[in-house]
Amino acid sequence: MRLNLNRCLFCSSLLSGTIGAVALDALGAPPSAADDPATPRDELRHARDLSRAFRQVAAQVAPSVVSIKAIDRAPYAADFAGGHSPLPRNLRRFVEGMPGSQNADSAKLPQRGSEGTGVIYSADGLIVTNNHVVQGADELQVTLHDGRELEAQLVGTDPETDLAVIRVSDRSLTPATFTGGDEIDVGEWVLAIGTPFGLSQTVTAGIISAKNRDSVGLSAFEDYLQTDAAINPGNSGGPLVDLDGHIVGINSAIASEDGRFAGVGFAIPTAMVRSVAVSLSGGDLVKRGFMGVNLDDADEAGAGGVVIVSVVRGGPAARAGLQPGDMVVKFNGAAVTSRVQLMRSIAGCAPDSTVEVEVVRGGTPVRTQVSLSLRPGMGERAPTATDEAAAE
Repeated sequence: MRLNLNRCLFCSSLLSGTIGAVALDALGAPPSAADDPATPRDELRHARDLSRAFRQVAAQVAPSVVSIKAIDRAPYAADFAGGHSPLPRNLRRFVEGMPGSQNADSAKLPQRGSEGTGVIYSADGLIVTNNHVVQGADELQVTLHDGRELEAQLVGTDPETDLAVIRVSDRSLTPATFTGGDEIDVGEWVLAIGTPFGLSQTVTAGIISAKNRDSVGLSAFEDYLQTDAAINPGNSGGPLVDLDGHIVGINSAIASEDGRFAGVGFAIPTAMVRSVAVSLSGGDLVKRGFMGVNLDDADEAGAGGVVIVSVVRGGPAARAGLQPGDMVVKFNGAAVTSRVQLMRSIAGCAPDSTVEVEVVRGGTPVRTQVSLSLRPGMGERAPTATDEAAAE
């Protein structure tokens, strides 16, 4: 029965083909692709041009991207990158690591490691990465694009932006080109290059989904680029690159319930990266301005401005006459829109610089000059009063 059925189908197809051939002969030959105005030749050309651009960018940037292995020996460091993350469950740093027990006998515990990514900052061996890639590590190993493995030393870290600089002994590296600042726009194509799950030199593509993301909860100073380029554990510290082959950001974290790619990644923009890298490369702490106020966003929707909750005794704001309850509406002539934005603006000013602050007090605008001081930070003693400890 099966054989007969197959034969019938074959005969039917022959008959249909004969009829179809006669019909086509009667109607004339179908138009060629060259004559068909609907043929997507332009679309294919544009797609191939974009594909070619991706290939060229990947080849251009690859020599400047390194894999970083951080090693922690027992007794394990509590803040090691491979340990448990303090971040909320839906916000994950992407370091591929293995946590170890903190309580077992140190002599019997093996070393533990985690992997991340870095970007060559200068030809003499400086590499930029995330602070959480290298924190707590006893040893750092860097694998270059050509497969060479080098030991690296920590130069400096800035936990408040989650950035770090390390150094290798090689003095003939290929540094990446970093953009000056805010050149990239929402919707532009970008590539992410890194070491997801230990797979070095992995390239993914996406777009800039948003800019100036803050209040994410990843670090003290946030001004993230958001991207949908696929980013996974191990991509931390790797570059986000535009189609000119320029670094526009350093990948730092993803929003994900399970730690895997979910289409929402965050990168530290290069303006912040360059500023921090310059300070750390010189062996200095990152110095930021300090006004001495505790801030809160305005309660009224659309009110604008930021409320001063308290003022540090004897601090710059107190000396300038600012008071609790003042509504800060302008900082150095720019409108104040949120606590995070004002905090970032204050920190972005040099210590000992003078800024103009406009507040509204009892419905009356008041302008004053504030001479900033050095923001307490790593290795420096912060104000001791409870209401002063988180001051900006």
